[in-house]
Amino acid sequence: MKFKSISLKKHLIFTMGIFVIPMIFCLLFYNYYSIKTLNNEVAQSGKNTIILYQSQVEYDLQKVSQTIADYWANNYDHANMIHKVDKLTKHLSGYEIGLKYRTLLSNNQNLGSICLVSEKNELQRFFYQESRYSIETKEGMSRIVEEYLLNPKEKSAKGWQPFRVNGEGFLVRLLGYNGGYTFLFVDLSVTIQNQIKNRSEGEGFLYYTTIRGEALSRQEEVGESELVTNKLDHEYYLTENETKYLVVNQYSDLLHVRFFYFIPYKGYFFHMDRMQSLFLFLSFFMVLLIPVCYVLISKSYFKPMEALIKTMQKIRDGNIDEKVNSNYIIKEFQEVNVTFNQMMTEIKNLKIESWERRLQKNRAELQYLQLQIKPHFFLNCLKNLYGMAELKRYEKMQGMIIQISSYLRYFFNDNMSLVAIGDEINHVKNYISLQKYSLEQDVECEFEIEEQLKECIIPVLLIQPFVENSFKYGRKTNQTLRITIRIIELAMEEENMLDIIITDNGNGFKQEVLEQLNEQTPYQYTENNVGIANICQRLFLIYGEKAMLQCNNLEEGAQCEMILPVKVPKEQREEKEE
Repeated sequence: MKFKSISLKKHLIFTMGIFVIPMIFCLLFYNYYSIKTLNNEVAQSGKNTIILYQSQVEYDLQKVSQTIADYWANNYDHANMIHKVDKLTKHLSGYEIGLKYRTLLSNNQNLGSICLVSEKNELQRFFYQESRYSIETKEGMSRIVEEYLLNPKEKSAKGWQPFRVNGEGFLVRLLGYNGGYTFLFVDLSVTIQNQIKNRSEGEGFLYYTTIRGEALSRQEEVGESELVTNKLDHEYYLTENETKYLVVNQYSDLLHVRFFYFIPYKGYFFHMDRMQSLFLFLSFFMVLLIPVCYVLISKSYFKPMEALIKTMQKIRDGNIDEKVNSNYIIKEFQEVNVTFNQMMTEIKNLKIESWERRLQKNRAELQYLQLQIKPHFFLNCLKNLYGMAELKRYEKMQGMIIQISSYLRYFFNDNMSLVAIGDEINHVKNYISLQKYSLEQDVECEFEIEEQLKECIIPVLLIQPFVENSFKYGRKTNQTLRITIRIIELAMEEENMLDIIITDNGNGFKQEVLEQLNEQTPYQYTENNVGIANICQRLFLIYGEKAMLQCNNLEEGAQCEMILPVKVPKEQREEKEE
């Protein structure tokens, strides 16, 4: 029978719990139940207070909202704000609306500000409670209005929303339609101050936050640190500062804020007699013995085991240089860690040897792929030289020999080396010149390359094989062969990419050849298009999945596109930005 495995730490803790937990459970349960019952009664009293105060605030704000809604529905001056009117009508209607809003502010001290907006009349006017807010607070209100006006229909549907402006909490609501809007800013600090003035010593007080527990009120008696956001769904919780409070809260679906009620808390022992306090003390003392035993066991057993496990996880993630500390009191741990370190050293050496063999294999394969695209071109050049010798065109022979020498010097670069795009383009031009010696028809080659990209580095012999393919398969009778080479830089999120596009006006690829080239399967020898197939494999070996090659037929001719990682040299990039 196979048993489920369990860690040493869990096994020891479980064994200790069998003896300790039953012994102290009964003592703790009675004390906990007594405290819980008392706190629940206090919390329920606070809940009732919140409900009463919340109902009053919601009633007042609904009344103000209804008043503004009636203005927009029935008031002539508000109707003018929805339509484009002349300056005089705009001024008179704005004045009348201002009188109404100032009356609302006077009768409702909780209203901190009202903003009238008429988009069609380009009007935005704030009305504030006199001498209450700083310039920074007013600017914050303006930013909220601008944010709402980006999508007023959606914002209006959300109803009241809480905001914190310059450290002060506000409830904001948008009313109106069709370009005419009223913004109501309710000052939460005023409602807090009013209820604090009216409460007697020892009574609780209210506090506002967002749904996530972010403070919306300023209150000297409580700090933001006492708003424990991970306990918002608890029935109540206790603060941990010097002055303790029992805190209850309730969320308002209408106002989208939380009402917190802080009740002064007199402590666990306030309603306990001496025997209850003694039992509680003994329970705590026995509980304190558990961590003492745990620390002793952890130091001797758990820490060495955890260190070994962490080291194994780092090695699993690829860091094979990690070692385990063998300086422990327990002799068995010392032996295990020393043996483990020796084993990892041997594995590292074996992995290095395997990697070196793999690199050698890749180099050999690259060399093989590069050599496959050489012989037929050299034979054509020798044939052309022979023909020139027969015709005694010695000056032309000398020029061709110099070009062949330059071609061979470039061609025999190390296949692992990278060259500048400018060098590759010069090599292509040299190749075209050599081909013109043996061709009877005209050849035109156009290069579209930004000057700063010519210093970017690419694998050697990356472009020339495509041009060679156009000469071999793309020529048509009585038609000029036109080849275009276009190189641009693509800005990507992770790194810049180089896009190389070669097109011609030839016959295009055969369908079966096109499918074979675009499959990008591991290299296999093919009778036709050897150079392009080799490039596909070389890109894979050098860049892996970051590079790609795509071949397509156009209405006239063919197109081959390569995308591969590249970095523009720092000096060229700085010049481009300037």
